[in-house]
Amino acid sequence: MQIAPLSAMGLTNQSLTPNTTYNSAQAAAESSQFAAMLKDLKEKAAGATSANHIVNEAASSKQDKALKDACKGFEGMFLSMMYKQMRATVPKDTLFGESNAQNIFKDMRDNELMKTVAESGGVGLADMMYRQLSPQIKLQEQARQQGMLKAQEAAAQVHRK
Repeated sequence: MQIAPLSAMGLTNQSLTPNTTYNSAQAAAESSQFAAMLKDLKEKAAGATSANHIVNEAASSKQDKALKDACKGFEGMFLSMMYKQMRATVPKDTLFGESNAQNIFKDMRDNELMKTVAESGGVGLADMMYRQLSPQIKLQEQARQQGMLKAQEAAAQVHRK
């Protein structure tokens, strides 16, 4: 990882204190590193549609699509919470300290990263949930279709009389 010179970023040592210069350089480095990770994950997500993940296949109905989206959303939320707890075990930077803005940025970055991971296949939690819940959705869909057929037959009989 290479950090651009401060003069290239429009920063000079005359206008900034050393701590601010360090924070700016660190933020720029984290931003470029995050952009690289996000690009890599998006490429993996594009390739994951052809992978063996059930939730990445085309949905057959509106409810099926909603179930797949809910499963992916749950997996993203689960991974985000897990990642947040993992980050909490890392010791805080006591030398320079961390600002509230840096903490918010890291949290938002982690959430977006885990959402992208879940969209690209994740750890398989969404697939397992979909396999568990999809028979119920299919039964509901069949019952609704049978109910519509019965209603159409009843309406046809009323029109005949």
